[in-house]
Amino acid sequence: MGTTGPGVFVEQRTIFTALGIQFWDQTMDQAVTDGLMVAAQLQNAEYSPLPAVRTCSGVYAFQGLRSLNEVEYPAGDAPPASPPKTLPFIITVLDSLNRFLPMIFTVELPLPYSGLFLSNDTVSPPGSGARAYVFSAPTRSAGTGIAVVRADLWDHEADRPAAFAALQVSVNGQVWIGIADDQGRAQIQFPSPLVQRLSLGSPPGIGQGPISGMSWPIQVQVSYQPGVLSFPLKNAQDVVWPWNVAPSLKSILDSQKAAVIWQQQAGPPVAAWTGTLFYGQELVLRTAATNPAETLSTLSISQVTSP
Repeated sequence: MGTTGPGVFVEQRTIFTALGIQFWDQTMDQAVTDGLMVAAQLQNAEYSPLPAVRTCSGVYAFQGLRSLNEVEYPAGDAPPASPPKTLPFIITVLDSLNRFLPMIFTVELPLPYSGLFLSNDTVSPPGSGARAYVFSAPTRSAGTGIAVVRADLWDHEADRPAAFAALQVSVNGQVWIGIADDQGRAQIQFPSPLVQRLSLGSPPGIGQGPISGMSWPIQVQVSYQPGVLSFPLKNAQDVVWPWNVAPSLKSILDSQKAAVIWQQQAGPPVAAWTGTLFYGQELVLRTAATNPAETLSTLSISQVTSP
């Protein structure tokens, strides 16, 4: 290090952030910049998880990842002669404000590109860019203008909660994704279709008609196949809830096959639940009881097995 003074070069050190993730709330279509506790740990290694640091822009960034010292502190500005070997890191996401479900997924590091983690079909829709979506928990409260669909999913054959089933809600030409928790409870939130109707007319707002009694047809499909779920931290030492029961996000969304739904208790099961969403009312999905005087509390589903 040389002497200091005006115009005197002292020292330069390049520090590279190997991973930065921007989490996104599909309900509000905005970044989640608070309340998340994000950590990374090298898979199959007995190291404590490394917590992410939240930047001023709300990105969760990691520095000091195990086995990535050469990536984070490159020697000079020259690129490496060959691409570095990638290592699997497990990312865990926990919301301290109880808005979103715990989430776990694996990322191969170093990334083959610079910048934020570019989400793929596993954690966000195609073409969504550098977004990693989080999913509403059953404990989340809904704001003004937000439609809510709830369900307690039940495994018809196993007679137990259908944990970690994935739901796809289609309404007004749009699709929204939800995930059941470890007790089979699911909540999907999305902007009320009334938001689009309010833009009708000239001036906007005069073409939607009376708000009371507004309704829209809705369709719900479920994917459920617990046997294919993978649990990255199930056998890790000193692992605590929820990571001892949390399957990888990829296996929840990509690996499970479509289930059939018992919309009527007497059957037959159907490929999709169909009904009506009313403005300002939560929609609770339930299997309709054979006895009209009885109200069931769950929505029964069944895995589809090959002949």
